[in-house]
This record gives sequence, C-alpha cells and structure tokens, in this order.
Amino acid sequence: MGREQARSIISGQAWKKQQDRSKLRSLVAVFITVTLLFAIVNGIAKGFSLKNQISDSKWDSKSSFAVAVDSINPSVFIYQPDSKNVAVLVLSGETLYETGSIGRPLDKISSSLEKSGVELIDTLSQTYGTKIGNFIKLTNRSEMDEKVAEKMFVNFASITTPFKILTTGFSDNISATNITRIDAFKLWWQFKGASTESLKFADLSGYQEEIINSDSKQVLGADTASLNRAVSEYMENREVVEEGKNIQIKNSSGKLEALSLAAMFVKSVGGNVIEVSDSEQEQEKTQIVVESKDSYSARYLANIFDCDITEAKNLQESGEIMIIIGLDFASRYFE
Repeated sequence: MGREQARSIISGQAWKKQQDRSKLRSLVAVFITVTLLFAIVNGIAKGFSLKNQISDSKWDSKSSFAVAVDSINPSVFIYQPDSKNVAVLVLSGETLYETGSIGRPLDKISSSLEKSGVELIDTLSQTYGTKIGNFIKLTNRSEMDEKVAEKMFVNFASITTPFKILTTGFSDNISATNITRIDAFKLWWQFKGASTESLKFADLSGYQEEIINSDSKQVLGADTASLNRAVSEYMENREVVEEGKNIQIKNSSGKLEALSLAAMFVKSVGGNVIEVSDSEQEQEKTQIVVESKDSYSARYLANIFDCDITEAKNLQESGEIMIIIGLDFASRYFE
C-alpha cells in the first residue's frame, strides 16, 4: 500500500469520525432544545402567581396591557402593542378620589396600598376611568420615579427574563401578582429588544379639581375626566377603533355614577358610545347584547366588564352593541 493511499484512508476515517461527532452534537442540541421547549411550555402553563396556580392567558396581545403597582406613589404601567410604547403614570398617594360610598365619599389613593391587589386595581381603575386588569404588589415598596421605572423596564426586557419566568416566576421584588406566566412571556416577547426611548413617564398628581367632601365643603381631588383623557392615549385599542361598532350603554344598576364610569371605560379604549340611558328596572348581572358574537369589540368589552354576551337580531335602533350595566358592576366600584 502506498503512502498516498494510506493517507487517504486515514483522512477518510478522520472525516467519518468528525461527521459522527457532528451528528452527535446535533442530536444533543436537538434533545436539549426539545427538553427546554417542553419545560417552558409546561412552566408557563402553570401560572405566574407565587401560589403557582394553573391559569390561562387573559391578554389577547392586541389590547393595551395595564398593570397597577403599589409603589408609595401608586403607579400604572401600560404597554401599547401598536406604538410599542410603555407609559408609566403616577399619582401622589395623598390624592383624594370619589369612592361612591355614602359612609366615606372621599378617600386617599394610598389607602388601597395596604389592601388586596384587586382593591388596588379597582381604586386606580375608578380614578383613571379605565379598566386596569393586572396588579403587582411589591416586597419592598418605594417611590416610583423615572429612574426606578427605567430599571424595571430594562430588567423585564432582558434576554434572561424567560428563564426567570420559568424558574422563579420573575419574582424580583414582587410579593403578589395576578399576571400569569403565559401573559408575562407574551409581554416579554413583544418587549424584547425594546429601548428605554419607548418609555414615557408622567407624574399626573397635578390633575386635580374641586370636589365635595362629607361636610359639603370643596376640596381638591383627582380630576378623573382629565386623567381619563391622559390614559386613553395609551389604552386605545386599534381593533376596536377600526371595527367602529356603535355602542349603547343602559344603566340597570340603580347608581348614576356607575353609568358614567362604564362610559369612560368604553371610550378610553376607543369605543364609539352613541347613547347612554338609565333604566327603571334593575338587573343583577352586567350583560352585553350584540348582533353577532363574531365582533372583536363585543368580546373585548365582555372581558373588560367580566360579563356574558347574548346575541339578538333587533339592535338596529339601539346600536350594534348594547352594554347593560348591572348591580355587580356598581357594587364592585361604588360600595
């Protein structure tokens, strides 16, 4: 056997071994990838709360994602998918808001900080006149300013966030939340690669007007109408605007203030409210009546009001969507 032939055989054997090692590495890489994907799918399906409860996604990735945070100056983080912007709106904890309660008509926003996350959501939803669906309770509460907001933004947008969501539920300084892991992952997926230039910080503590206290005296409190206009810039849902459904709201709760709040909820997301009215007949549950359940706006509004949808074919005179406000909505925000 000649030297050239021997070298050729040795070279061929070396090439074969290299190919075998390459195939082995590829198989290992595929195995690891499949294992990680399986773990992630299982992980995000188990819920984002510290209790690790199984929970489905509540966010459709089209509407704005709003989170109430119990910072010393209560704050709201809003991510708007269309603009890819994140707004952080803060109010002084000393700000008074109208509770709708006969016994305590006014209260400081800071009173909600020591309460449950749901009560924090309800207080800020009522103050801004828009539905805030998520909350975060901090382990170490501090003042929310632009630097703190920017740090939270950068930490969440990090490439390591999916692994934190999977392993610890991204629990950095979070004692409680109702955000599911799957929604946290979906939010990060839209966040990834975003720069701090998309972060908009605004202190709206100056948005105040004269309101009446229990002694019938005028005091300064939250100007909900102005706050609603400010928050609507970030809450507007393009799908609702483009669908352009005519919406009627009928108040069957017995509370006039419930009708006003419901109308602000709808208008803040871009809903076209053509008529509001009071009904003499009270109804226990809030309900949405539509010509067709295929309407995105109807499904989205049902999520906002946490109610059922009923189809009806005779809505020509009352708009394409009718929202009937029940006692459940009024009791949640005004009792």
